[in-house]
Amino acid sequence: MSTLTGDESLQLPEFEHPPADPLALAAEWTDAAEARGVREARSAVLATADAAGRPTSRVVLVKAIGPDGAVITTALSSTKARAMAENPRASLTFYWRESLQQLNIDGRVERLSDADADLLFAERPRGAQVASIVSESGRPLGDEAEMIARASALEVSDEALSRPDSWGAYRIVPERIEFWHGRVNRMHRRLSYRRMPAGWSAQRLQP
Repeated sequence: MSTLTGDESLQLPEFEHPPADPLALAAEWTDAAEARGVREARSAVLATADAAGRPTSRVVLVKAIGPDGAVITTALSSTKARAMAENPRASLTFYWRESLQQLNIDGRVERLSDADADLLFAERPRGAQVASIVSESGRPLGDEAEMIARASALEVSDEALSRPDSWGAYRIVPERIEFWHGRVNRMHRRLSYRRMPAGWSAQRLQP
């Protein structure tokens, strides 16, 4: 029985001719995954560790990959936000089963400005905005029915919704980026970039 499925015949010339800018390539991979119909192509596993080194991971939506890094949003009360405040380093892993691709982004974390967070909050669907307003992510659940009733009332109201102070945005500024294309015979292709003082250094890795 095969434990790997997906299209291992993709033509990916970047493995033979690595481009200079891995972040542009990461954005291209994400856009191409969406174009191929990969489900939830912008979902990734975010791994963090607190000040004591205790790791946690969860799946998040990556809002954007740009020239400065990958952007995510979260409630400031969440486990990941508290971990990133204590230990501002994180790792993102995308896995696209349909195309047998994996993308890893590791680096330091910086919190974005309130103005940036306002813009990102405004882009969210109203239901997602409501959830961020009524819920303190990661805190103990009290009266669930009351919380749902409040959310329902806000969602159907005409009230303009503003970003709560308890919700913010972060950027993972990469120090390492790896591109992986799987093969059923385990002879995977791997291309790793590391940020050096003079810029990015690319290197092919063994499977």
